[in-house]
Amino acid sequence: MVRKILSNEVVRTHVIIWVIYTLYYSSLIKYFYDVPLSIAFILQIILYRLADILLFYVNAFFILPNFLFVRKLPLLLLSFIFVVFCYVSYAYALEFHIFKFLSITIPDDNPEFIQVISQSVLTGSYFVIFSLGYYFSQKVIYQQKEIAQKDTEIANQKAVVAEQQVVLIKKEKELAEEREKNAILAKEKAQAEMAFLRAQINPHFLYNTLNMIHSKAITSTKEVVSQLIIDFSKLMQYATSTKMQEDTVDLDGEIDFVKGYLKMFKERNQQNAHIDYEEEGYFGSDRVVPMVLITIIENALKHGLVDNPDNPLVVRVSLIDDFFIFMVRNLKNPYKNDISGKGNTGIGVPNIIKRLAAVYKKGGFTLESEDLGDDYVVTFTVNYKLI
Repeated sequence: MVRKILSNEVVRTHVIIWVIYTLYYSSLIKYFYDVPLSIAFILQIILYRLADILLFYVNAFFILPNFLFVRKLPLLLLSFIFVVFCYVSYAYALEFHIFKFLSITIPDDNPEFIQVISQSVLTGSYFVIFSLGYYFSQKVIYQQKEIAQKDTEIANQKAVVAEQQVVLIKKEKELAEEREKNAILAKEKAQAEMAFLRAQINPHFLYNTLNMIHSKAITSTKEVVSQLIIDFSKLMQYATSTKMQEDTVDLDGEIDFVKGYLKMFKERNQQNAHIDYEEEGYFGSDRVVPMVLITIIENALKHGLVDNPDNPLVVRVSLIDDFFIFMVRNLKNPYKNDISGKGNTGIGVPNIIKRLAAVYKKGGFTLESEDLGDDYVVTFTVNYKLI
């Protein structure tokens, strides 16, 4: 605070003030007492002003900063008394000893003891009061500077925080845009995958089914052919409907599609198609990812054997207590690749799982394939309480 070292500019200001004060005081003495200008007069003025300067700065820079506390008031009073005593003693020594010893007294200047003491006490009191005023003014100025500095620091901190918030907002905006972009891409990807799955209905099945209908048209009645065309039309209408673009479709619609597909397959292959299909439960109130069930069926028909009546294609469908199970078991074809789809056009279990995970983000489903030696078993489950 005020005890800090003064800057050069402040020192110059103090020197100028003291010079002006000394000149002013000297002018008053010379005017009122008509004292001639001499070396003795100038020396007396300078020596007295030295006492004033010491008294002022000792109070302002040492006594007040160290003892101006409630618990140190006695020390403060004692310090004031001590410095005033020193000041008065110094004035006494100047008047009655030093000046007379050096023979530099002002002419007609014969001060009395009481006069010197009282005048010194009065002057010393003035400078004690001046030092108090200076100390408190400097303290207030210092506090104001500290407050201004803290306000500046707070303002700078707020500016930094504001900049950080702007950066965070920009990052959050970028992340939100990125999430939105990813969501759109994920949706487009899912739609593309669904479209791909619809296109994966075996072209040979379509070709053979059309040939079968043509053959039936020659050998069977119009009613049989008409029913085959209607059934085939329903399958194609469902597989190409716009609701296939949705994330999920009605479960009973998917199961009906599977049953229609199996019916057409059996009709086409007749004696070479043995299918054991059973279902349990009510499927009208739940939904499922489209084209998953038919994909499992198509893989089993394409890569398995269904011409053995002792080892038919087994399909079990059940929905009990919100737990859906779709299980397909088929005899392995030793001359073709397995259901994983390696080396063939099959979609495969891993790809189906990716589609399911894209829709059922919370989980709640399983799709597992099991190699039993001669047979393959694929089981798809959905826990509707968890998705």
